[in-house]
Amino acid sequence: MKKELSIILPIFNERDSLPIMVRLLNSSIKFPKEIIIVYDSEQDNAINVAQSLVKEFDNIKLVHNKIEKGVRHAVEAGVQNAKYEIILITAVDEIFPIVAVDKMISHFIQNDLDFVSGTRYAKGGIRLGGSLIGSIFSRVANKSFKFFTKIPLSDCTTGIKMMKKNIWQSIKLESKPIGWAFSFELSIKVYLKKYKIDEFPLKSVDRLFGGSSTFKFGPWLIEYLRWFIWGIKNIK
Repeated sequence: MKKELSIILPIFNERDSLPIMVRLLNSSIKFPKEIIIVYDSEQDNAINVAQSLVKEFDNIKLVHNKIEKGVRHAVEAGVQNAKYEIILITAVDEIFPIVAVDKMISHFIQNDLDFVSGTRYAKGGIRLGGSLIGSIFSRVANKSFKFFTKIPLSDCTTGIKMMKKNIWQSIKLESKPIGWAFSFELSIKVYLKKYKIDEFPLKSVDRLFGGSSTFKFGPWLIEYLRWFIWGIKNIK
């Protein structure tokens, strides 16, 4: 497997953090990579910035998600346009995990893995910033889920996932397009399919450079709880 990477960046009004993320990715990752920026709405405030970045760098694609609004569908639109075998899904505001990408893909290739989930909650990982309620919700949910299922992932809900492109294509995702709920469902289903999976510690600082969060406690709680229960029922 070659050390090449398609990085998928769904955006939602990320005007300030997008150029920082793109420049850091291009300066810190020395192996072949492409950056696929995916937007839902023509009114997104980062589109002009993204268009400028496309002109500035030759490894950037700007993709309009026409499937259905929501991060899950934006990622699907990105995967459809990815040219490399290994893909990385991440959020534009997740600046600090960039420093781990090189080690993460080396770990992925050397261990012949199918799927790696970033983790903020295992040794070497950390989560700072963001919504206090969201942080507590995430920590409790992940710890409880691991306790009940014994799944070998301490952070199923993080949106930072690296995998072979065909793994994404093999999973039938059914979660509602609410936040990053699909990443929880994805973690569960790759485990159930007995793919070779692992996790990699990341240092995460939410919303370091602003942007618009889609976090809404009620809808997120319902959708994440749905997959929490589904996972417990299906993981034997």
